[in-house]
Amino acid sequence: MAATGSCVFSIPSLFQTSTSVVIRHLGNYEDSLWETPANIKQAVLRLMSKRGLITDDNIDKVLYSRLMSLDLSISQVSDACLFKLSNMKQLFKIDLNSFKEANETITSTGIMRLSESCPNLQIVYLRRNIKLTDDAIVALSKNCPRLRELNVGGCMLLTDVSLRALGEYSHHLKSLNITSTQVTDSGVYCLCQGLCAQVLTEIDISGCRSLTDDTVELLIMMCPMIRILLFARCPNITEKSRVALEEKLEMLEGGKMKQISWTIY
Repeated sequence: MAATGSCVFSIPSLFQTSTSVVIRHLGNYEDSLWETPANIKQAVLRLMSKRGLITDDNIDKVLYSRLMSLDLSISQVSDACLFKLSNMKQLFKIDLNSFKEANETITSTGIMRLSESCPNLQIVYLRRNIKLTDDAIVALSKNCPRLRELNVGGCMLLTDVSLRALGEYSHHLKSLNITSTQVTDSGVYCLCQGLCAQVLTEIDISGCRSLTDDTVELLIMMCPMIRILLFARCPNITEKSRVALEEKLEMLEGGKMKQISWTIY
């Protein structure tokens, strides 16, 4: 007897269907979102995030007090949106990365206010927000002591002042992206002097044109937990760094240090 195949179809729940309808006709339902329960706001907010539908005007209609993670990376928002997060005390992650092109609508003023409103932030992504200055990173470092992941790649105005603040205040920092910023060896030294040097596992310094071999050697010597080190497009980092890395790997093979994997471009 020949075997017969069977198809299993997943039928969306009424809740999922209703949520999708709200998103498709958002303009008709926006005002009523104020009154909806937190679980509905959570579902609607998730879909709005995925579709880039969050704006300065509608964000407050879908916020709820227990919000822990917020993705604004493909939505068109400005500082005005961040000003409305004043009651989000449980927020621990915010994604403001700009993927397609540089963003000028998020400034240091918005990030400073965000750091004051959301002191429990641990993961902050700010890639290519080119209006950000050191004031924003200093505020995050001081006001968000549990910060452990920070991406400010492409924030071209940032200098050693930011690294000095991270070294002084961000004791739990594990992952840092500072690509294409103005940092120098001096700033990296300040970072490595901080307590975060003992927990830092990943750092991307690609495109930082002022950095030299001294930075690579500092990170090797002073950050024992480093797992990933990226430094493409750094014209002042030379063969000397490659040799230092090989020596590090030889020590690993001898069993004298913990496992470390380096990614080099």
